Amino acid sequence: MASKTTFICPYCFEKHKISEVQFRCTNRRCEDFDDIEMTRYENGNLRMPKKGKRTFKSSGKAVLSVPQSAVCPECGNTTYKHVCPSCHNELPESTLSGEDMIISIVGARATGKSHFVGVIIKELRDRISVSFDGSLEGFSDSYQRWEENFGNKLYTNKEKLGLTQSSMQNVDNGAYRPLIFKLKLRKKAFLKEIIDSYTFVFFDTAGEDLNDQDTMSTVNKYICKSAGIIFLLDPMQIPAVSDQLDESTVKRAAGIDWRMAARADDIMTRVSKLIRNDRRMADNKKIDIPVAAVFSKFDAIERLVPPDCTVRNPSPHCTEKCFDMTDWHNINSEIVGLLHAWNAEAFISQLETNYSKYSYFAASSLGLNNNPTSEGRIEMPRPHRIEDALLWILKENGVIKGK
Repeated sequence: MASKTTFICPYCFEKHKISEVQFRCTNRRCEDFDDIEMTRYENGNLRMPKKGKRTFKSSGKAVLSVPQSAVCPECGNTTYKHVCPSCHNELPESTLSGEDMIISIVGARATGKSHFVGVIIKELRDRISVSFDGSLEGFSDSYQRWEENFGNKLYTNKEKLGLTQSSMQNVDNGAYRPLIFKLKLRKKAFLKEIIDSYTFVFFDTAGEDLNDQDTMSTVNKYICKSAGIIFLLDPMQIPAVSDQLDESTVKRAAGIDWRMAARADDIMTRVSKLIRNDRRMADNKKIDIPVAAVFSKFDAIERLVPPDCTVRNPSPHCTEKCFDMTDWHNINSEIVGLLHAWNAEAFISQLETNYSKYSYFAASSLGLNNNPTSEGRIEMPRPHRIEDALLWILKENGVIKGK
């Protein structure tokens, strides 16, 4: 993997030259200073700034490689902690030497984003990464926060997750502080084994943060830096679908009245506009970020899908240790057919006119026959095809191979 000359901070998403990396002193006896950059990142009161150890650049002259350590000018202590010059958050080593893989998971309110994030991270760690000869490691407190916000509720208490609060109401959620993981994959090259590393950044973004263009520009700017976008579509919010299901099924699966949710095609319009503004792109140019449009909550609509559809079968990609292109082609065709049958052409049109790389999928984060009870209880999550969209994005970015 070629040496990087720039990096994107996985917290504030500012782009910097490698030579601009800073360090933070780790000597507990070193004096604390006002950390204006961290205070600003955390939306704190600048008149009462957070305190932290001094941050500084290395005194070395290297401009194309990352110094491993630096000496604090205040106390003389050697430190190995790299931080972003814009927000002063600690940087993963894979951000400085590996590939950035910011995965944006977006969709209207109550489309199942929290369940998707909570389950895909566990599946990546326990099953998906292992299938592709790799491992997933949490950075900083990411795994601990995953357990607190997702794992304990889903896997220990066996209860569905509540709706994510807006970043404008509560800064301490996924859109403000992401979950950061390092994916390490073993590969053969020139008769020897190499390990490629990728920084995965996940967010649990509140649906209402996508309802307003100004709010999106403030709290969802990571979307513009994405290596791929997973756009969740709640079938309960499609009238032609909800009309065919009994009221109890819809109510337990939907979370809110679909008539109160923003239209998927409207959110796609705002997402596309946000990216175009960031890139200064004209309307007649297509965006090259791969977009996976995923029917969430497949368990609730399984009986509406013809019995011979491939989407009913388990995902084959992990078993085959590559991305199965035949299976992908079948799934994509089936979901497009369902969208047309359910009069969702407006979303299809938005996707096709704005993006050059897109595909359709269906998944259930909780698993088939695991629709939450009226009291919000679930069985242990046993996801159905939750990995397909993510693996397609990895294939589009050259991380894994298709066959």
